[in-house]
Amino acid sequence: MKNTIIKVTVSRYWMVAAMFIAAKLIIHFITNTRYELLRDEMLFFNMGEHLSAGYATVPPVTGFLAFLTNEIFGFSVFGIRFFPALMGAISIYFIALIVKEIGGGITALCIAAVSYLLAPGFLLVGTLFTPNAADDLIWLIITWLIFRMVRSGNPGLWIPVGIMTGIGFLNKYSVLFPVAGFLTALLVTGKGKLIASKYFLISIGLGMLIISPNIIWQYTHAWPVITHLSELKSSQLDLMGYTGFPVSLAGFCQGSVIIWLPALVMLLFSREEKQYRYLGVASVTILVLLLLGKAKGYYALGAIPVLLAFGGYLFEKYLSGRLRIAGYSLLTVSLLMSVAAIPSGLPVMSLENYSNYIAKTRRFIAHPLLEWDNGTRHGFSQAWADMTGWEELAGYVARAYYSLSDEEKKNCTIYGERNYGYAGAVYFYGREHNLPQAITFHESYVFWAPDTIPQGPMIYIYRDINDLEKYFGNISLEGSVDNIFFREKGLKVFLCREPLTDVSEVYKELARREKNKYRRY
Repeated sequence: MKNTIIKVTVSRYWMVAAMFIAAKLIIHFITNTRYELLRDEMLFFNMGEHLSAGYATVPPVTGFLAFLTNEIFGFSVFGIRFFPALMGAISIYFIALIVKEIGGGITALCIAAVSYLLAPGFLLVGTLFTPNAADDLIWLIITWLIFRMVRSGNPGLWIPVGIMTGIGFLNKYSVLFPVAGFLTALLVTGKGKLIASKYFLISIGLGMLIISPNIIWQYTHAWPVITHLSELKSSQLDLMGYTGFPVSLAGFCQGSVIIWLPALVMLLFSREEKQYRYLGVASVTILVLLLLGKAKGYYALGAIPVLLAFGGYLFEKYLSGRLRIAGYSLLTVSLLMSVAAIPSGLPVMSLENYSNYIAKTRRFIAHPLLEWDNGTRHGFSQAWADMTGWEELAGYVARAYYSLSDEEKKNCTIYGERNYGYAGAVYFYGREHNLPQAITFHESYVFWAPDTIPQGPMIYIYRDINDLEKYFGNISLEGSVDNIFFREKGLKVFLCREPLTDVSEVYKELARREKNKYRRY
């Protein structure tokens, strides 16, 4: 029998695409352990040990990914940040697909991929273990499926759209924005016949079936998502105002705005590209909805990759001949803007050097996240300020815990005063000290908190002793996290002994009240 040799040829286009995909993975793999975990990452990773159909602020996919991460990598910062990097790399693949489909070549691909690769918003999303990485990828996949459906006229593609929308809903509820955007766009641009298809109804049924476990969970827990959105609006979004969204989005995108904004204009008004107008209408609809909701800029990042694909196509096709110099000039400015802002999207500097860099450049670079959630402006990224200090905190807790006798340790409670970051730090960084898990009633930790605690000493994490003097006769300060870059600078650890009352009963009543907020009667 003769040996059969199969030759596989890969076009230059896909070789270039593969280089960008590999570059996305490499830049994250060599930088993602430089800083500590974000407080949200510690919470989300902990969800992997508490699999559920829902959580206080996010649907269940994050918990499943955390479980998978723990099974593969264990307690590893690199492992926790593996999947976000991978999702970013897959996003570049879909950008390349779109560029290829609309007739773009290697130049268009390079422009789109570099713009995506260097934008600080996408660098940050590809670094952190949050629902945002999957959210952006799912938005892009839905966009690709609808793009293929319109281009081919095949309404059967509504079925994978419905499936991806259902999965997207179970990852982050914001997937409803692209759904609203595309439905509006298809109706406005005369493509409503696709919606009239039976496959559209089937896709709705499939999507509803997929999301039903979370809907049931929300109902049985008194709709935590509504409580969360209300608190988010009052404590953060209302502080931004209507101008906060476009300013924040521009900060996350940096130079890529020069690529995607002209593409959006082209999609909306170009006669030659009118077959793609629905994509422009969908994008505008999404952006307007987010603007009206006073959203944070990164909420819109999922809508940007398709515009980058068309931006690369626009620069390659139209900015040639006499306009070539103008095109090269714009591309140069775009590149310089994004490169200058990289330290705000990727952990490439020490925190001290980053602080100095911001002080020198903030006058001419709109770095993202210098305006914190409480509306105040700082000379330091909120994300980076939330990625230091936690290991030191766990060390102070360990010092307090191991100062106890063996009997006291058995009855010791570690309590973080209404902050999931405190409990998350003890969970992740306390593992090397063999610490028991901390208790807090903040965020999803309220579901995991025990109904009762033993009568005994308490290690209390907060900025001050609050009213603990009413409950303990001996309170000592065990440590204070005075890291100047730490968002919780001044956070203290207290060791409380000699109970003056039945602390277990006080806790039991507090736990009952907090848990009852998530119970139907």
